[in-house]
Amino acid sequence: MRRRLTRTGLRSRLTIAIAAVSMVATAVTFLALYGGTGSRLRAQLDSQLRTQVTEWQRVESGPGRITTEAELRSAAKRFIADQSYHAESLIVVIQTPGATITNDPEVIASEQRRGSESELLHAPPGLTTASVSEAGDMRVLTYPIASGTRRLGTLRVAVPLSPVASAQASVLRTFVIVGGLVLIAAAATGVLLAGLLSAPLRRMARIAVAVDAGDMSRRVGHVGGGDEVAALADAFDRMLERLERAFKRQREFVSDASHELRTPLTVLRAQIEMLDSESDPGERHEATRTLLRRVDALDRLVGDMLTLASAEAGQLIEPRTIDLYGYFEDLRRDLPLFGDRRFELRPASGTLLADPGRLTQVLRNLVRNAVTHTQPGGRITIKARGQDGWLLVEVGDDGPGIPADQLEHIFGRFRRLDGGRSRDTGGAGLGLAIARAIVEAHGGRITAESPPGRGARFTVLLPSYRPPAQRRPETGAGEAHP
Repeated sequence: MRRRLTRTGLRSRLTIAIAAVSMVATAVTFLALYGGTGSRLRAQLDSQLRTQVTEWQRVESGPGRITTEAELRSAAKRFIADQSYHAESLIVVIQTPGATITNDPEVIASEQRRGSESELLHAPPGLTTASVSEAGDMRVLTYPIASGTRRLGTLRVAVPLSPVASAQASVLRTFVIVGGLVLIAAAATGVLLAGLLSAPLRRMARIAVAVDAGDMSRRVGHVGGGDEVAALADAFDRMLERLERAFKRQREFVSDASHELRTPLTVLRAQIEMLDSESDPGERHEATRTLLRRVDALDRLVGDMLTLASAEAGQLIEPRTIDLYGYFEDLRRDLPLFGDRRFELRPASGTLLADPGRLTQVLRNLVRNAVTHTQPGGRITIKARGQDGWLLVEVGDDGPGIPADQLEHIFGRFRRLDGGRSRDTGGAGLGLAIARAIVEAHGGRITAESPPGRGARFTVLLPSYRPPAQRRPETGAGEAHP
């Protein structure tokens, strides 16, 4: 089932992702600042309370050391009288068994009425947080007052925590406003970035849908930025170009092959019908031989088509190291079998990394092509030599040559040239195409030229050539005649 492209899928997900990341970052920042503000202000309040206790300790250690409750009450009154406090600021209370001295009698009176429920008047030694009915939450520092081992009273210094709550509330309000703006900005930025990032991907998706429907002509085109998306778009276009060429070759091949196969099959059918009605044994025998020749030709055609199919699948060759001296000597012995021609072979020595069977197929196709287009007694030359790590093989003849306007088409499939060279190897027009496919599978190239009045010459250039480590004895040019 073909999936439809939606306009909001990828863009919405990218926008939501960017907005979510922005909100998470804002929330984390808020929590850090909110908690940091509270901790910093509490630390300042605790420092203020310790300062008050330190000042009391100076009173304790000053002249007239406190040893009795009366002296403690007198010192407490002087200590409180010497301080200037605001109503909502610091509360100092000094408790003795007989009296309570404080700078805020109303708050302390209210706490005394609460009795044991008063967290302020019953705060343990050290720093604590207490809930005070008249002042809300307060930070309390409790300091025991003693003379020797005898407990005389208790100093409690308290400060409201309302500044902390007020500061944190201000931070919360600020972040609510800032967070809303950040969310709007993140959404807008997300829409913009998502559109920019997803545009080439969506274009590729649309093109992929078109390709799936059979349209191979569309391309993504240039995508600016030089990033991974641009590299993906370029690779996508190159892939489409290869696919388009492959499908075009496939269509042409199927069309040509169907045309080429239809003729021999029609001939076979007609000859079989004639053979069925033939009563003369001699005629039947001759017709049978003709049928077998037709079947052999059809078998060669199918084999050539399979060879080209293997080339397209990248499974055409199995390279191994070839000793060129022995290889060309074997070729020399086979040359007379091609026909009544004057063959001249100039071999090369050394080694070549190639598929010997496929390389032989190339040379046989070229030689057979030369034989087809020369007269009996015509001259065919095969010259091989090493050149800068390449093996160069030339196959030339003294035939009528190739028309200049058809040289560029000589290696096409199912090509039969007009004029002097009107037939290709085997008559089906695949011999030179196979030769080119094999040579290119080796990483080489093959060319053809036809100087006016000098026949045709095919040149094969193959890589991975190594000259001989030790020079073999020269055998010179050799000629083989049938």
